[in-house]
Amino acid sequence: MHINLNQISSNEIDLEQSSSSKVSKQSPASSSNVQDRASLTNDSTTVSSLQQQALAVPEVRQQKVDALKQQVQSGQYQVNPDEVAKSMRENGL
Repeated sequence: MHINLNQISSNEIDLEQSSSSKVSKQSPASSSNVQDRASLTNDSTTVSSLQQQALAVPEVRQQKVDALKQQVQSGQYQVNPDEVAKSMRENGL
């Protein structure tokens, strides 16, 4: 669900302000009628920053690929079939 906070009309804001002032003017005896409130903030700059950071990370970790490639070529890379089978079961493969 997408909520566009930029299209809130001034009437809706005035309505919210007037209803909140009514709540604060209630007598102490009726203060037991506590209302829950939620507020949304515009974190588009944070989301944009995180998105840019994610896009800056290379898709392929070349150093890891090169190290594994060298191990395979030299015969030092050992596959543990039990670990492979366990991982396949856990990932539904």
